[in-house]
Amino acid sequence: MIYINKLNLLPKKLLPSAVVCTMGALPLQGLAAELTPNITLKGKGEFSVMQVQQQPHGLQPWWQGGTGQLAYEKNGVQAGPQLLALQIDTDSSLSATLHGQWHRIPTADLGVTEAWLSYQPLPIAGYRLRARAGYFYPAMSLENTDTAWSSPYSSNFSVINSWLAEELRARGLEFSLSRPGRFFNSNSSWQGVVGLFQGNDPLGSIISWRGFASHPFQTNLGEEVRFSNYPSIREGLLAPQPAWVQPTRELDHRTGYYLGLHWTHQSDTELRLYHYDNNGDPLVFRHGQYAWDTQFQSLAWQQQLSENWRLVSQYLTGSTEMGPQAVLLDYQSWFSLLHYDGGNYRLNLRYDHWQQQDLDQFPGDDNNGNGHGWNISLQLPLSTAWMLALEWSRLNSHQANRAQWDGWPVQQSFQQLQLVVNWRFD
Repeated sequence: MIYINKLNLLPKKLLPSAVVCTMGALPLQGLAAELTPNITLKGKGEFSVMQVQQQPHGLQPWWQGGTGQLAYEKNGVQAGPQLLALQIDTDSSLSATLHGQWHRIPTADLGVTEAWLSYQPLPIAGYRLRARAGYFYPAMSLENTDTAWSSPYSSNFSVINSWLAEELRARGLEFSLSRPGRFFNSNSSWQGVVGLFQGNDPLGSIISWRGFASHPFQTNLGEEVRFSNYPSIREGLLAPQPAWVQPTRELDHRTGYYLGLHWTHQSDTELRLYHYDNNGDPLVFRHGQYAWDTQFQSLAWQQQLSENWRLVSQYLTGSTEMGPQAVLLDYQSWFSLLHYDGGNYRLNLRYDHWQQQDLDQFPGDDNNGNGHGWNISLQLPLSTAWMLALEWSRLNSHQANRAQWDGWPVQQSFQQLQLVVNWRFD
């Protein structure tokens, strides 16, 4: 563990090189087993050689102040997220989880994405109770199931889970009760989830103006995410709104909640249904941020079609409001992902669709939008520690608010091709 501990002493700007050198010095395979029986460390990261469709001024990525909806802005070698996941178990019912990362987008930063304490006592009459407290994603995604909430299927997430990675993080308490089918001699297992949280008041800001996007980047706790400085937010009622959002800010001191229901049939079918409501007060403005009143429903489905084929899909629909109906938006998105495991290669095909309906009457701030996208990924595992992938992404997008600038196209496509080198240790 000497190599990893030394990373804490390095300047952040040297961290990508340090990660590469460290991974070269460490035997990645079996690294996690070198820790104590109660402590597990996992890691995953990626570097890509990119070929990006060049865009005119104003259509560069959102984090550079443009209205583009794919994250990478230029050709060449690019560093993706470098992730670590630390799990600490004890001899009691308590455990701790910490997920950290370095990323270059939206800013070059080393930070924490999730951190929580769990309490899971022994089953009672077959039922399992679990509680956790801290910062975490509710378990509504069946796409982002790999190390530190990454995806095993592609570098770029679906537009649904790209948005959740940017803007959603609960700081709160979660309780779940499970009924395992195996204990009750049943083919079906159930789990009910309830969560209470604060600190997610600006949820809804990014999709209201930029719309949905596809990328592999999670926002660190306390991090700001920039977007384009639209003329409509420079004056009038919206003038206090900056061209950035800090998603984990607590602004109105109100408590949000979510409810979830998981159902699994044998090992073939899994459904996860969630309702999420941040209970924001849209009239509150503090720390340069508005609170947004945002709620949505999400249904995720995974179906093992055969030994080699798997289908993963998710549907999300909701609404958000800011100010005295200064922004009032409904939004929907869905994706379907087909995964084939050929043994020495894996093939993934995903289709995304999304739509935003602007329901407010605020002049000059038309946030209607829609689009669809394709992602194809061919993955070639070289060992348990290394994988090559060839990935192509294309989005076709209509965002009405691009018309706020003269000559900026409302309808635009974004495309990138990348050769990805993945490292990992489990």
